[in-house]
Amino acid sequence: MDVLRRFWQESPVARRVHLLRWALPPVIAVVVLVYQLGIAAWAHDHLGHLAHTLLELAFYGVLGPVVSWVTLSWIGIWLREKEAAEQVARARERHLASITDASAEAILSLAPDGTIRSWNRGATALFGYTPRETIGRPLDAFLVRRLHAPRPLHRGRRDADAPVPVHYQAVIRRADGQQIPVEVTQTPLADDDQTLTGAAVILRDIREQKAREAILAEERARIARDLHDGVAQGLYFLGLKLDFLRRQVHRDPTGVTQELKALKQTVQAQIQEVRRTIFALRPVDLEGLGFRQAVEKYVAEFGEQMGLEICLRVDGDLGHLSPLVEPQLFRVLQEALNNVAKHARARHVEVCFRVEPGGWLALTVSDDGIGLPTPADPTPNGKIGLRQMRERIQALQGQMTLESRPGAGTTLQVRIPVQREPQPMGEEPL
Repeated sequence: MDVLRRFWQESPVARRVHLLRWALPPVIAVVVLVYQLGIAAWAHDHLGHLAHTLLELAFYGVLGPVVSWVTLSWIGIWLREKEAAEQVARARERHLASITDASAEAILSLAPDGTIRSWNRGATALFGYTPRETIGRPLDAFLVRRLHAPRPLHRGRRDADAPVPVHYQAVIRRADGQQIPVEVTQTPLADDDQTLTGAAVILRDIREQKAREAILAEERARIARDLHDGVAQGLYFLGLKLDFLRRQVHRDPTGVTQELKALKQTVQAQIQEVRRTIFALRPVDLEGLGFRQAVEKYVAEFGEQMGLEICLRVDGDLGHLSPLVEPQLFRVLQEALNNVAKHARARHVEVCFRVEPGGWLALTVSDDGIGLPTPADPTPNGKIGLRQMRERIQALQGQMTLESRPGAGTTLQVRIPVQREPQPMGEEPL
């Protein structure tokens, strides 16, 4: 009974009406047959013709209306339940549709042939196109290229070889011609019969992620270069020098002693270089601390680690920088301080951030070190670092100047527009 009750409750209204249409006539026929052969026959034989006639009128006059009323009542209840369920489903669909439409992420749906069926506000913000300009067009028309191409959708029933939700990266072209890297999640959609009806697609702007990846790759390359050009070569020189001193220890003990003192200074310099490299490997939580707090923390720790007295001054509010500007500007500061620690032989450093009228931000890093031979001809080890800083500033559409005189220190000045859209570092030309 429980199985039949569950089957009846879970059956749709159309199936219930269909079963009722086939079951009700036989039931009525059985009831009428039992009545005629039983109750009607007994009334005719024992109560007379009049009583039999009245009983017939009462039975058929009541049976038809009652059966009709009960049947229609059942159908009415089922229809009300169905309508209530449909209203709840429609309300949920409207709620989900409103969430999807208001989402900041680009969410759209595709037909099985890959053409666009829906387009939310996030997609309009990301692509710059309105739904009227996109619906009915293939999604591929807005993609420059796929970095990891998904399997295509197919019509028909889904089987073991049918596509599953896929994640891939692509480059899109906005309405203004700008090309943006995105991460795409494409999920196949199916009906109750497991037949593919299209796909839901979510696209996320990953320019910040790409910029962070480029910064990380560049930082790794810089550290590897520093280890190779600095520590590795220094240790190789120490090995050669020690081997030479080993052969001279009996011939010239006094000279060997003097050389060992010089080697001790070289070893201490290499230890300082290793400490600086290890410090550079420590991650800085820009998002968790905020830009200003991260700068303050980094400057204080860097000065303590490198034995430098660093004075930090901030004029203006740094809380409104673009998420794409912050990591680039922070890396410029890191590179500038690293150059001071490696080459300047300075004791004091001044770092100043200043918000200027017109939407410009200025960064100045000054030291009291030995300076550069000429501003246009920096030391060989500093050329790569300065070139990378110039590339970063150019990516931020800013300006960079370097002033230095031998024995008079060095001043680095950087100005960037904080209201323009920077180009992510490390991106390929699209």
